[in-house]
Amino acid sequence: MNMSKQVLLGLLCWMFSNSIFGQILDLERTLVQWDSIRGTWLMESARALSQNQVLPDRTFAEDFTPYEMMSMVPMETRNALQEISHERPSSNPIENTLISLVDATLCSSLQGRSFGDPHMVTFDRSSYSFQTVGEFVLTKASGRFEVQTRQKPQRDDFSLNTAVAIQLYGDRLCYYAEDVPDGSNLPLWLNGKPLQLRGRTYYLPHGGTVRLVGRNYIIAGPMGERIILDIRGGQTGFINVTFEIPRCHNSALTGLLGNGNGISFDEFEINRQNNSNSMDGFIGMNAPEFASITEDLEQRYQHQLIKDFAEVHRVKPDSSLFDYRPGLTTDFYTDRSFPRLIRTFSSIPNNRRDAARNRCREQGVSEDELNGCIFDSFYLDLTPNPIPNPPLATEGVIMDRMRHPLINTNTIAPDKNPNVTPQPKPQASPEENSPGSNAPDKEPAEPKPQFHVPDFKPSKNEQPMSQPVKPVTPKPVDKAPAPVNPAPVKPGKGKN
Repeated sequence: MNMSKQVLLGLLCWMFSNSIFGQILDLERTLVQWDSIRGTWLMESARALSQNQVLPDRTFAEDFTPYEMMSMVPMETRNALQEISHERPSSNPIENTLISLVDATLCSSLQGRSFGDPHMVTFDRSSYSFQTVGEFVLTKASGRFEVQTRQKPQRDDFSLNTAVAIQLYGDRLCYYAEDVPDGSNLPLWLNGKPLQLRGRTYYLPHGGTVRLVGRNYIIAGPMGERIILDIRGGQTGFINVTFEIPRCHNSALTGLLGNGNGISFDEFEINRQNNSNSMDGFIGMNAPEFASITEDLEQRYQHQLIKDFAEVHRVKPDSSLFDYRPGLTTDFYTDRSFPRLIRTFSSIPNNRRDAARNRCREQGVSEDELNGCIFDSFYLDLTPNPIPNPPLATEGVIMDRMRHPLINTNTIAPDKNPNVTPQPKPQASPEENSPGSNAPDKEPAEPKPQFHVPDFKPSKNEQPMSQPVKPVTPKPVDKAPAPVNPAPVKPGKGKN
């Protein structure tokens, strides 16, 4: 290459890099003009997310994820950010992450559910019963998140979700209604260690949050994902799982909750490579014609779900997100011979269906889940429980402009900083404490304070700040106690 070509190539590279850098500066300038403290944190969070790094500490009192903070940015500012990106399209990962945050706040959400004994409602609103035993991928988007559920047998014919494992942008969070890995009474684990919330929001290192509202654990992802773990009490403890994701982020979804492409009849392809579908014509439980299908056809559906579809989404030993006692793997919780007896909706007497249907509707169960609720009510006498709708973290929040940044971490609360006056947030939604739920009687829904800040005591080397501070450098947050050595007793495989 002669000298003139080298000079020209160098000039083009310089112009390209300066164009990208200038565009990022324009985005940052727009955010800072909105709010110098919160806008700077948003920009730095986008940078950290794009590089799969730990997010910077919050320098404001709110307990928001990047998505939640972006949703509080005025619409005109978000439109301005989009215009900057559209005028000069870029492949820069920082810009793409920031604009993805903006887009997520402006699009609707997809919702999928695993509830009861258990039943699934996919992102595309197809419903089915999934009476299997083992650990399964509920939903997954590679590089972003994955949710796995453990289904344990309760009898010879039914199983329930007794554990949930979540990978969220580099953080691994698990909840164990049974078989806590170290044998303790601490069911919530973060990155392999028990975690105790003490009634406050906990900040995950990679931008998510965990908070407890009533009996629901709400895990919020940095890009707009929301996972609600509805912990059911009583004699049989289990977990209902609700997963929500911005519709504009629904690419490459796999798992029991489907692909979220808006087509309900393609959820049950057994072999995608060969484009085959051994469950062609599958009728979901929430379809109008489901109530009139024959018992034989319903049993054939169930057999294919159990023997074929389940294997596609079964967790492998090298891909499990769960913690185990020494010597155990996902194989310990696997039973391919289950169920011994396949129960069907079509065998429920009409008068019992009608009674259960009325009961479910009175409790506010949606039409998508109605037949599943009837099924659970008849066979297991499970109390109807509608889709939980806990208040959003941003609900009722008014953000005043800040004069100085303050420190807000898992060990130092913003109320330890001067000139901060938190205001109360709205009460938890009514269904959190609705009568007839399976939650323990002594588990009322608590008021939701304005700023959910972790209530952890500082260590001896960490003292609350008494003066305004500058933003602190990013560092991993993991104050959970080390796990106790487990007793060498294997958990039971199920209830008989």
